[in-house]
Amino acid sequence: MKIIGIDEQEVKNKQINVKKILITSIVSIIILIILIIFILYSCNKSFRNFMDKYVLMKNVMENAVTAISIEESQTNSVYAYDKYISILSQNKLIGYNSYGKKEYELDVEITNPIVDASNRFLLIAEQDKQKIYLIEGNTIKWEKDLEGNISRVSVNKNGYVSVVLTGTTYKSIVQTIDYYGNNMFKTYLSNSLVVDTDISWDNKYLSFAEVSTNGTLLKSMIKTIAIQNGEQERKISNIAEATDSIILNLKYQEGNRLVCMYDNSIRVIQNESNDELVNLNEKEQKVVFAGAELTNYVYKIAEKSSLLNTKSTVEIINTLSKKTNIYELDSVVKEVYAYNEKIALNLGSEVHFIGTNGWLLKKYISTQEVRKIVIADNFAGIVYRDKIEIVEL
Repeated sequence: MKIIGIDEQEVKNKQINVKKILITSIVSIIILIILIIFILYSCNKSFRNFMDKYVLMKNVMENAVTAISIEESQTNSVYAYDKYISILSQNKLIGYNSYGKKEYELDVEITNPIVDASNRFLLIAEQDKQKIYLIEGNTIKWEKDLEGNISRVSVNKNGYVSVVLTGTTYKSIVQTIDYYGNNMFKTYLSNSLVVDTDISWDNKYLSFAEVSTNGTLLKSMIKTIAIQNGEQERKISNIAEATDSIILNLKYQEGNRLVCMYDNSIRVIQNESNDELVNLNEKEQKVVFAGAELTNYVYKIAEKSSLLNTKSTVEIINTLSKKTNIYELDSVVKEVYAYNEKIALNLGSEVHFIGTNGWLLKKYISTQEVRKIVIADNFAGIVYRDKIEIVEL
């Protein structure tokens, strides 16, 4: 039996302590390096561009990603929702996954589509006709023929649907349909046109924007109905009114915040408050795009021109905290597409995909003009005449 002396035990303890100190030091240095890189990435644009291009490999080239071949046709309509890219052509809706594999084929009697998408749902209807379908995942949840001409459609994340109908004895009718396809109720408007509708995330409220052309003034109004109330108790509440601006669209966000986009501002209505979040007519800025399609955010894009070039600034504003994240680029933005927490900036032969934090997700570089972009949660489709290239986000 070997007996370890006091000196030997002290030496062993010192070796263990030195080893612990060495490991702790290495871990601390690694954490410090990661923290420094994170701070530099967050605050230094040049460093961030270098990391995106050479380390994180965020640049994606045309023909270097998965593609879906399509026939060149003016009748191809392409959409993205849930985990699918769907192509509507000749009364067939064909869905592909993000790997370009065909997942489903549905018979859909639609030739002039009007659509909305949310969560796992794709709502598709015939513009100015009666036919409407709710697609859930890869199946048809329900289909209906409505009384009137469909001019606008909306579906919330739970599959509740609101439809604007015209061509009847009323100027507008708003029809509300539940997830199962049951007609819940209709709202009749005799003297105004409904330009947009939306249903809250908890299915409790229907809001619609209407424009009245009676009299000499053009009046925009936003009204809300409590869906859960019984037929006898259901009342229309006028929650906003304006004569100096035109309402364009509505979007419910978390916590029943209703984002209202006007031609000169973006406002947020919640409880008793009606706050201007974005001014679109600022003299210091030339605002070229704005929208409220994001989850809990809105955005605006402003241009600033000089003799040498034009720069664009994307401001992404949180509708709850009012915090603004910024993405800048030395180019003119031609088109903008937004969905949930992603924004696609079409610069022509280059597309920048950014998140609501203002950071670049992917940069897609093409040898030709990008025709159209569709976005889902985790991927996007770059649409050309003969193919759709899939970019993982």
